[in-house]
Amino acid sequence: MTARPSTAPAEKHRKTAPAGAAGALLPGSSMGFRPEIQGLRAIAVLMVIVHHLRPGALSGGFIGVDMFFVISGYLITAHLFREFRATGTIKLASFWARRIRRLLPLAFTVLLATAAAVYVFIPATEHGTMFKHIAAAGLYVENWALVAEATDYSAAGQMATAVQHYWSLSVEEQFYIAWPLLLLGAVLLAKKLLPGTKRARGAAHAPQLHTIFLITMGAITVLSFAYGLWITAANPPGAYFNTVGRAWEFAVGGVVALLCAKRGIGSLAGSLLGWGGLITLLLGALLIPADTRFPGTAALVPVLGTAAVLAAAGPQRASLRIISHAHWLSIRPMRWVGDKSYGAYLWHWPLIIIAPFVLHAEPKWYHEAGIVLLTFVLAAVAQRLVEDPLRFGALLQPVRNTLIFALAGMVVLAGVSWAGTAASSASANLPRLPITDSCYGARAMEHPADCQPVASAFAPYPSAVAVSQQVRAPMFPGCEADTLQAGESSCLLGERNHPRLRIAVVGDSHASAWLPALELIAKERGWELVTHIRSGCSPSLAALKGSETLGGTAQRLCTDSIRALGPKLAADPSIDAIVVAAQGNKRTWVSSPGYEFTHPATQGFTSLWKSWSDAGKKVVVLHELPRLGDTNVPTCVASNPEDPLACSVTRKVGTSITPNLQRALASDEAPKGILSVDLTDHLCSDTRCFAVIGSLITYYDKSHLSHDFSASLAPALAKGLAKDPLFAPSR
Repeated sequence: MTARPSTAPAEKHRKTAPAGAAGALLPGSSMGFRPEIQGLRAIAVLMVIVHHLRPGALSGGFIGVDMFFVISGYLITAHLFREFRATGTIKLASFWARRIRRLLPLAFTVLLATAAAVYVFIPATEHGTMFKHIAAAGLYVENWALVAEATDYSAAGQMATAVQHYWSLSVEEQFYIAWPLLLLGAVLLAKKLLPGTKRARGAAHAPQLHTIFLITMGAITVLSFAYGLWITAANPPGAYFNTVGRAWEFAVGGVVALLCAKRGIGSLAGSLLGWGGLITLLLGALLIPADTRFPGTAALVPVLGTAAVLAAAGPQRASLRIISHAHWLSIRPMRWVGDKSYGAYLWHWPLIIIAPFVLHAEPKWYHEAGIVLLTFVLAAVAQRLVEDPLRFGALLQPVRNTLIFALAGMVVLAGVSWAGTAASSASANLPRLPITDSCYGARAMEHPADCQPVASAFAPYPSAVAVSQQVRAPMFPGCEADTLQAGESSCLLGERNHPRLRIAVVGDSHASAWLPALELIAKERGWELVTHIRSGCSPSLAALKGSETLGGTAQRLCTDSIRALGPKLAADPSIDAIVVAAQGNKRTWVSSPGYEFTHPATQGFTSLWKSWSDAGKKVVVLHELPRLGDTNVPTCVASNPEDPLACSVTRKVGTSITPNLQRALASDEAPKGILSVDLTDHLCSDTRCFAVIGSLITYYDKSHLSHDFSASLAPALAKGLAKDPLFAPSR
């Protein structure tokens, strides 16, 4: 059993921001205390929770992240402006200490509680990734850890971690570090460049200071927004977590704070503006699709909607207050939820991730209602026992104590993460079925009556933990190019001195999954293998339509590499054969510049094969392999140690993938003489497809063959290749 799968390309990583860290007081503003900001926070956090529990019910609920970023920019900019205007500087240590007291006690508490729950309830196969992210969250670099994973195609099949929602808290903390430094730098620069600002200190020079701050906010808005548009197109998954691409959202809040430093838009116009902003936010949460690329132009909806609410002060006349947005945002229930929004944000996601493992089933609606209730109970209890005592108590009031607390907490969390990972990895050594046994691995499927292929007396070896780590530890490192890597990463395997055949292996990461089997055959039969593999890149001359799986840069690199590889292999006289393998996936193909296809979905592949066949190369296509649903196989096996059949699926489900290669093979455009090899029967019986066969776990994630099971397929693959005399054993 696995946790609820994501609903959008980046949804494994896309979570929302923490409820804002500052209070609802706008320093230096005649608007004074603004309780409606707590109501705005309440709406944002409820959007987030509903979206995470029921994405289909509120597809755009993730825009709560943008709302919180704007609120933080508004409040913190106003605070820094008032302090600078009054004192001529910003006391950085004091400012950062206040942020630490407000945010870190509860953040550390939730991380420690989550670490304990992960160790107890989550299968050990996920511990390595989970604890790595707990450490990253504790160090406030979780967003950059997710950026790295978003650009790592091998991580695409992993389940969401229990703390990945800390990415937005990391962005906020980075904002708190950088914002006062940027404003201080802007004032110092203005003093050097503009002599009239050298004495810009104190209230008498507030207009000059106001202008400097406003120009700084405007510049950040323009530059960050432009960068956000670019990175969202180039690398959509990673862009979502990128601090630089998010900075403009904080800056917009700062601009509103500066423009409304004396008075917000009041009277009836303010009410209309406020309600307009709220309606914009609610429509955005309802109508923005979950797979929308963020933070692109769509982010303007929540940013401008939130800015409108913040700019609207509401009417001062008592007779108009009942129709004011500020009145309804300030009612007691809204303020209560807003007060608990930071804690609710931190607690809700670990509960959602861990619940399926506690329940041993996907949560029903009443479980989800319980998660919401428990979220706010924990938020209220934690506020009373942790947040308020450490925030307002004497212990952390000295700046030095606060900084020591922050450092100590980070060290403790890093140590807990290391210990949890080490303890989980220690379970990897188990008794194994001898590799020479006739029932080992895929051979068991050839003798089902004698071998009991699935119900073996041996526990899986390598263990589920060890197999799950293969996603990070390729058997042949350096033989595969990453999605965003310029140029190739090619390697030579098999017989290197005087090979009988020289074979190119072409495809995506699923071609890499065949290398353990191909390398064994190559060594046995005197072949040399040369790899031309790129993660996520289907070997087709057609292009993906619109915003498909790959970002703009990755798609361009993929297209360029395939276009160059086609004639390169055709013209290479040393290449005797080309083996093609790729994943089965639902993609929409279109013609690409220079290649006009009537049927791009098939001709993109077949035109490439034809160019090689015409050049005298033997082309081999390995059929796409079945999948066990949307299940991470090692995690499922670890969750069901006594019942490996629990992770199997019907053959109909297993083979229901979209087989791009097989569809191209069956098309009229496929050149004659192509050898196809289908090993589905070595992973599936007539009725079911399995997660464990012959004491080997079949996949190291959702779809890639595990190293050991791939190697066990070598005899069957060799037999399939030997259908063509070119690949027959030499006599």
